[in-house]
Amino acid sequence: MKGLNATSKKAVMATLIISLVLLFFSMTPPLLGYIFRSYPPPDYNPMLLLQVPAFVGMIVSFVVGPIALKVNLKYLVVIAALSALIYFMIFLFVGSSNFTALLIAAGIVGICQGSAMVLTASIFGAYVVDPAQRANFVAISGAMLNGGAAVVNILGGIIAAQNEGLNWENAYWLGLLVIPALIIFWILMPKAPDTSDAGDAAGHGGPAQVTTGGIPPKVFMVIGMAFLAFLGMAVFLLNVGTYITEELFEHGYTTAESGLANSVFTIFGIAAGFSFPFTVRILKAWIVPISYVLVAIGLFMIMTFQANIILIFLGAGLCGLGFNSALPFIMGHLMQITPPKWIPIAVSLNIGAMNLAFSFAPNIMGALGGLHSPMISSQILMAIFLVAAAAVISVFLLVLWKPKAPVAPPAE
Repeated sequence: MKGLNATSKKAVMATLIISLVLLFFSMTPPLLGYIFRSYPPPDYNPMLLLQVPAFVGMIVSFVVGPIALKVNLKYLVVIAALSALIYFMIFLFVGSSNFTALLIAAGIVGICQGSAMVLTASIFGAYVVDPAQRANFVAISGAMLNGGAAVVNILGGIIAAQNEGLNWENAYWLGLLVIPALIIFWILMPKAPDTSDAGDAAGHGGPAQVTTGGIPPKVFMVIGMAFLAFLGMAVFLLNVGTYITEELFEHGYTTAESGLANSVFTIFGIAAGFSFPFTVRILKAWIVPISYVLVAIGLFMIMTFQANIILIFLGAGLCGLGFNSALPFIMGHLMQITPPKWIPIAVSLNIGAMNLAFSFAPNIMGALGGLHSPMISSQILMAIFLVAAAAVISVFLLVLWKPKAPVAPPAE
């Protein structure tokens, strides 16, 4: 936090602390097997507990940016965290007795799912002037979001497994950890940046930033490029489990291997977030095309080396490393080329594009892959082409196209 004034340091610390708990609700997918026992099909559709938050979150991710122009970011983060806390309390106390209540909770937590990354990134955009520092904090926050989720998923799985899974709702006691994080956030988080510190406002010699005007066209170009990569990544995140257990079943793979592939993705992603400040210092803007190439290689390995689970895991790791290395740089770049007033909009559009890609990837990639074969491996092939295209486009948009320095006002 070198170079930040006291107010900005408090904002960054508060945001990193709350980041640890904002994705705790992701413990539900690993517990779905137990939930199916309490709400068996065809009378119930427990998959709605995952689909409803995703749908609500997609909408929220697009609207929270405009809302942030009028409502204080501190209050919006509190609302997001409270939505997660309400979700946990409903699951904890209703559990296996009322599926409708669980659906309502799923809709409520969509607020947190759609706004968490937008709000944390927007805070860094508002309180941190130096573009490099902004991207670093976005990466570290992302690592803490995923790290907190990974830990609570493991603990939640252990708790839910007790008594043969009959009391799976006890895992949601972990949601109470949101309360101390929320209290600390409320105490530390300022209501507005302090721009009186000239050293902080100067930008520490970082790249020139846009200070006036509307949203530049380049913002939409970068988001469009990222959308292609998001579509490719969605193929992995949504289908890798099914691909391993159903299309590679002759190799003896089970849900254990598919779960490990997702875990390796997460572990490499967390490592990418914490190491981002060091890697970006070396690679600079090249980190995005290189990251996308790593994703393409990872997808290729998963599709090609079907009989070698170690290479499949390595491919999953490369996907996690590449995805979580490119995203913070893109977020930081968008905040650099966007006037401060419109940063929440730019961030909201980027996260909205990610959620949109993840929501419609099964339709889009299914149609594209279906031109070749109905197998998921065909979707992976299409994903490789899309991510490779995003890598080429990123060279032109991020490496070769440099932001212009703002014109200095005439001296009086």
